Amino acid sequence: MVGSRGLQVDYIAANYGQYLRAVTVNLYMTTVAFVVGMTVGFFLGWLRTIRSVPVKKVIRDYTALADASSRSPFVRSGMLALTVAWTGVKYLVRRIGDAYVEIIRGTPLFVQILFAWSILVVNFPGLFTNPSSVAFTAGLVALTANTAGYQAEIFRAGLQTVHSGQVEAARALGFSRLGAMRHVILPQALRLIVPPLTNEYIGLFKASTLVFILGVQTEITFVANKNAFAGHVFEIFAIVTGIFLLITVVLAKVVQALESRFRIPGLGIQQTRSERHRARPAEVP
Repeated sequence: MVGSRGLQVDYIAANYGQYLRAVTVNLYMTTVAFVVGMTVGFFLGWLRTIRSVPVKKVIRDYTALADASSRSPFVRSGMLALTVAWTGVKYLVRRIGDAYVEIIRGTPLFVQILFAWSILVVNFPGLFTNPSSVAFTAGLVALTANTAGYQAEIFRAGLQTVHSGQVEAARALGFSRLGAMRHVILPQALRLIVPPLTNEYIGLFKASTLVFILGVQTEITFVANKNAFAGHVFEIFAIVTGIFLLITVVLAKVVQALESRFRIPGLGIQQTRSERHRARPAEVP
């Protein structure tokens, strides 16, 4: 690829520092977007696991119970209206969450970045002092919205992995819905969703390079593209490739160690080959 001139290692040794400083911008954007998106994604995923009772069934059951009640018809009608309204709200919120996830997963991140940038430029022209801050904010908003949609699906799958019988047992013991989520569901679900969440972080970190199209001048891809016009193209992108590989491989190895350390045997994660071998009874000669 580099031709007869060879790869100039001296240039890499002298200039890798500026790309390490530039990648911290990508790490900052990725981490902030991931943490905020995790909060949004958890609540969206939780809402999407709630199954609302059909309105006809609510009315039928409530009418059957109301016939044996001593309350006045006015009070019974008001309570029925509140119950139906609450059921409708839960159904509407769940459908909004479903629509949000489908929109995010069904459109390219590149389009979402340009869409966020156009909204900020058109609707908030005086909010930012310079174009670079607009680009940075638009990229951060788009990354957050994107990872929130994907994390919502990850949380939904993880929460639904925990058997409903455990939730019912927790409620029978007196736990509230929040208490059952905190003490029963989350401790199990979080262990299962650590690998997909890490994959989402790694994917978001690599996708953060797309914000260079908006003109985030301190971002690593923008810096590399600008310096490439002055020569040393292969050396520059060899540095960028090495930096991304170093970060993503280290993250993957750390998560593999955590997964092996905190996994729940028999729940969602299969035994390793060595563990199956150790668990096999000794053969009788």
